[in-house]
Amino acid sequence: MSETMLNTRYVPAENATPFFDVHRSPLTADLNGSKLNVGRDALLTPDGDLLGVVSHNYKVVKNSDVRDLFDEFFNDFSVQSVTDKVSNGSGKWIREYILNDDKYVVNVGGDTVKTKAVVGNGYDGKTAAFMYLSAWRQVCSNGMMGWKNMIGQKFTHFADDILGKLGGIIDNNLSHMKDNFEIWEEWSKIPFNEKQFMGFVDDQKYLSTKQKDTTKALYLPTIEKYKEDETKWGAYNVLTAIATHHTSSRNKKVANEFSNGHRVMTRMAKNFYSLPDDYHVVAAA
Repeated sequence: MSETMLNTRYVPAENATPFFDVHRSPLTADLNGSKLNVGRDALLTPDGDLLGVVSHNYKVVKNSDVRDLFDEFFNDFSVQSVTDKVSNGSGKWIREYILNDDKYVVNVGGDTVKTKAVVGNGYDGKTAAFMYLSAWRQVCSNGMMGWKNMIGQKFTHFADDILGKLGGIIDNNLSHMKDNFEIWEEWSKIPFNEKQFMGFVDDQKYLSTKQKDTTKALYLPTIEKYKEDETKWGAYNVLTAIATHHTSSRNKKVANEFSNGHRVMTRMAKNFYSLPDDYHVVAAA
């Protein structure tokens, strides 16, 4: 972590580092014994593993440069923790800042929910540097998810002048985040019981039988562990708890956020947002 964030609790990426020198090598093709330049470059790890393929004029933005810029910006905030996470092969990286300042902390149904700023970058040739705002529930360390149009911005041209614009971007995004805070507060007052949760899971046609059974089996243990009320807010937090604590990648170096299980739970959370407040289970014919 850069020097500006030394007073904040830091959680490094497990068994991998996102901060390394990227090697660039022109790609060639053999044709009738001759080598032809194909107009593309391979981006490689120090060990020679392929990260991505890019054009000759593609500008590589280093993870360390993204890290340093955002660390400098968030150094003026009260930050509870900073966590780094990487994808398979370290081709993608995200850093999560949990913000402690009063303006970024709300109470929802008796729960403390903090704003989480997520920044990241990629060496796959497709992922530009980015930042978006999310939320983090203190009682269970859940990352909140699922709402439409995640609030954030991509930086296709990453430069130092971004620093002066970040305050306005954060404030604008936070105003949109408040819509979710209001939704969650309403959910904390709407009853939603075990039968409704099971019905919602069964309605997700893209889930396999095993995925449905696993999700339903985690409902009561999660409700009991975190002392959730049987409300829409409680049911939503069962989904986010499963995504946060019960999904993983086969590759232990890869953060669960990059796993298929986490993508499935994010899709479920999005679908949960579209449920009517008077949702009821329709009996099978």
